[in-house]
This record gives sequence, C-alpha cells and structure tokens, in this order.
Amino acid sequence: MKARLFTAALAVCAALAMTGCGGNAADRQAGELLEQAQTMFEHGEYKEALSTIDSLRKNCPEAIEARKKALKLYQEVELKRAELTVEGTDTVLQRVEREYQELKKTVDGLRAKSLATEDQLRKVNKLRVYRDSLKTVFDVECAKIKYIKKKMEEVRE
Repeated sequence: MKARLFTAALAVCAALAMTGCGGNAADRQAGELLEQAQTMFEHGEYKEALSTIDSLRKNCPEAIEARKKALKLYQEVELKRAELTVEGTDTVLQRVEREYQELKKTVDGLRAKSLATEDQLRKVNKLRVYRDSLKTVFDVECAKIKYIKKKMEEVRE
C-alpha cells in the first residue's frame, strides 16, 4: 500500500515537473497533490507527505489556496514527527539514565577503593555522553513542538 502511494506521488510529481502548472490546471494539480499529502499523513507516511507538499509549493506557485492549506498540513506533519521523536527519545533516555546511574554508582564505589578499571571508567563516560546527546535531542524536539504550536496559533488569529 505504501509503495503504491509513494509511486503514485512520484508519478504526479514527475508529471508536474515536466508540464509545470498553469491557470486552472495549477489549482487542480495542486489540489491532487494536497489530497495525496493528506492521505500520506493519515497513513503515517510523514516523510513522503512532506515531499509531496514541497513538490506542490515548488511546481504550483499560483495555487495560493492550496498552498495555504499545504502550509497548515506541513505544520501538522512536522508536529506529529516531533511528537513521535520526543516519545521515542524519552523512552530511550529513561532507560539510559537508569543504566548510567547504576553503572556510575558501581564505578564510583570502585574508584573510592582505587579498583575501577580504565574500561569501566570509559564505559561510564561513553554512557554519560550518550545520555547527554539524547537529552539534547529531547530538548530540541520539545522546542520544535512549542514553536510549531505557537506558529499554528498565530495563523488561527
């Protein structure tokens, strides 16, 4: 199903690239692209939906109403992607944080007795770096969600 939708989207994009958009044809083809992007979004094909929206914006600059709707859909897709990333990152971050704290406690106890090995110390440091990078991803995606929601509110007003 995904392969068919993606193939259909690519075919429409190729046709648009070869013919360009003009007049009523622009509105019609932009509407078709918007509908495809909406369908892809509903099926969880976020990357493909964004690609289709980009094609609409590039190939149909005169289709103003479709472009406005596409902007709203683009924000919804990006918001959903960010929310999914936060959800996944949070799960991994919690697991890594637990592992780090347990290992750190063990290694700190060994270090106090001067028994910690170089390998154990390296492992603690690597786990800390991994945890910190996950925190950064989490924070960036949370900021992205906040920004998108703010922009969506501005459009409504």
